[in-house]
Amino acid sequence: MTSFSAVPFTLKRSSDLWDADGGYESTTETAHGLVRLETDQLVIQWRLAVQTEKMGDTWETNETIEPVREIVIPLAKVAGVAVPPRRWWHIGGPRLVIAASDLLAFEKIAGEQGLKLKHPAKLVLRVKRADRLIAEEFAAELSLAVARLPTDSADNERLAPPARRAVSPGEAELQGGT
Repeated sequence: MTSFSAVPFTLKRSSDLWDADGGYESTTETAHGLVRLETDQLVIQWRLAVQTEKMGDTWETNETIEPVREIVIPLAKVAGVAVPPRRWWHIGGPRLVIAASDLLAFEKIAGEQGLKLKHPAKLVLRVKRADRLIAEEFAAELSLAVARLPTDSADNERLAPPARRAVSPGEAELQGGT
């Protein structure tokens, strides 16, 4: 089996809630995960840690760690991948952006039971600065694997522009009417 790179990532989301009695609840969800390429599929694994702080008459902190979840996505459902270039205003570090060609590809991650992504066809994963080169290598490997996928000849014929018939110079004069 060919060895491919794997990229560790982190997703973080928080929400705050005030109640009528002046109480405050802060929830932070952190997903630590790994995305890797296998022969003809993309494997994404993550573990979600949820920390809830309740403040009011008392201060209460709860932390739960969920079991590891995994989804396997066929490469045919991946449209592309990129690590956007560094910009001075990107203070959050590099990102690995995976685009799907099918909305159902990331449904287990984007849906109600998953991580609730901003867009269901785009998976944006935060990567540590130290892992930027690993993410770029992974993006190149995934792009190459998607490009090497066998294509269906019926789809190629349907998507190809209509064939034009070659016209000799003498025919062009007859058709032009001059």
